[in-house]
Amino acid sequence: MYYPYFRGKQFDLLALSTLVKEQRWSKKIIPIIEPVRDSATLKKTIELFQKEKLQLYIIENPQVGRFKFFEAKQHPWQLKADTSIYSAEIITNQKLDQTSLAIFNEQSTRDQNLLNSNQFALLPNQGRFRILPFQKKIILDDAFIARKKIETYGNHDDDFFSDQHLYYQTDGFAGFSDYTIESSRYFDKGGPSRAIAIHVTYFDAYLNLRVKHFVSDTNDSTKDQALKFFEAAEKMLEWYDRNQDQLLLTLGMTELINYLKTKKFPGLGTIKKWSLAHHLELLGAYLNEGNHYLKGWKKYGIQG
Repeated sequence: MYYPYFRGKQFDLLALSTLVKEQRWSKKIIPIIEPVRDSATLKKTIELFQKEKLQLYIIENPQVGRFKFFEAKQHPWQLKADTSIYSAEIITNQKLDQTSLAIFNEQSTRDQNLLNSNQFALLPNQGRFRILPFQKKIILDDAFIARKKIETYGNHDDDFFSDQHLYYQTDGFAGFSDYTIESSRYFDKGGPSRAIAIHVTYFDAYLNLRVKHFVSDTNDSTKDQALKFFEAAEKMLEWYDRNQDQLLLTLGMTELINYLKTKKFPGLGTIKKWSLAHHLELLGAYLNEGNHYLKGWKKYGIQG
């Protein structure tokens, strides 16, 4: 099982809900959302997952963003008695309360006198946490290699991402987790960028998950964001055309290619949405079909 960790930003949530609506969501993917904003998009995403009986974890004590500062929510969601939405808690140095999912980070206690071995736990992929005596554990990796300047992704445009999907069960874990195509460091800023990068995950010949970075060329200023996108997307399309026999043409990839062909700049948030949707659809296809993930989804009627 794959437990992707999200900070609940708008375009991340839109990627989740779009895949569910398009019937390209695998039930072997269970998102964990740390809310950063009290938003209508968060409410709609939670209620959509509940309606479709898809599992989702919501962190009750977020540590980043503005959501934690508001007691009364403008966009509260309603949970049914038989809901598929579960609570999660980030563990501090206090005694572990009973929660559906206990989430550990660098500041969390490792005092075994305060821990309940029957608790379902999400643990950083570090030895000091891996050895904690929980019967059911998910391992969390900071898999995406973030760079300070976007244009420097072009200096090394292909990175290893993860092989946890291959070995997590052999290693005795109930699931694997990461921050998808972002790093664990939270930041929330927008606006024009000097460079644009499109991050696309793919499986290599050994089924390791890797990520390609397609970066714009005209990176001297923030002017002409559309041109920057078209430059990056052209590189992505050339790569896809050369390797299409080994790549899954997901909904996200299709949408990004269509923006290029129609010469439409979708905006930075939408680029992120479709790149993330590609990643999730790709992993879902692998979790459902294993080595035969290239069958795809809708055309073959694969079910989650």
